[in-house]
Amino acid sequence: MAKDIEKLLESIGLLPSESKIYLAALQTGSETVQNIAKAAGISRTATYDAIESLKQRGLMTTMQKGKKMFYAAEDPDRLVSYLKEEQQRLDSKISEVMHSVDAMRLMAGGSRPKVRVYEGKEALFAFFSLLEQSKPEELLEVTNVDDVYNHIDEKTLLAARKAYKWTVKKLRILHRGELRNPRKGSEFRELSKEWGEFHGNFSVFGNHVVFASYIGTMTIIVLESELFANSMRTFFNLAWSAAGRKKTT
Repeated sequence: MAKDIEKLLESIGLLPSESKIYLAALQTGSETVQNIAKAAGISRTATYDAIESLKQRGLMTTMQKGKKMFYAAEDPDRLVSYLKEEQQRLDSKISEVMHSVDAMRLMAGGSRPKVRVYEGKEALFAFFSLLEQSKPEELLEVTNVDDVYNHIDEKTLLAARKAYKWTVKKLRILHRGELRNPRKGSEFRELSKEWGEFHGNFSVFGNHVVFASYIGTMTIIVLESELFANSMRTFFNLAWSAAGRKKTT
């Protein structure tokens, strides 16, 4: 049982020597360093260090009797008070760190985007999973439809779409090639060939920009950055304004 209590004390931040000294002092009552060290099985030097640390935590007290110094462990209830004080200090530190996050990001040259790369069929499922989790108000897509259907098995595409709940409230698509089975209520405009050649597609939703290539090994790159997402959203809207318009019902 003593070993279990020692481990418990260590789990709240006490060193192994401090745990042993505190429990030994509880058993011996008010005693000299020599007797406490003997009861704990620790050297006198280590005992002095442990007692000093425990005193700073408010877990041990000192008293003088004649010319000798005696040391006593505080009641175990003091451990609960100690933990509450530590929690208050921790909460204060958390608040300080949270207020300093923006300043630290500036020191690092701004908030760096998070980048994830998926390959193979799993990439498609990862994309729809991210959409489901994000629950975006709007999804913007620029896509080469021919790339999609020439390089992705249609059964795989349908399976990925059905595997996750569609949480997008508004969908706008700029496309090259003939759209198949567009989602009801989506808006789409066709990109003129005069705009030049492009393959794959990119999507923008929330703070995410997703680039996809279907030629060869399917590869999807997810970029999480408010700055990049807002910039790509602006480019999309410029292209949307310039493109001819169609709309599903």
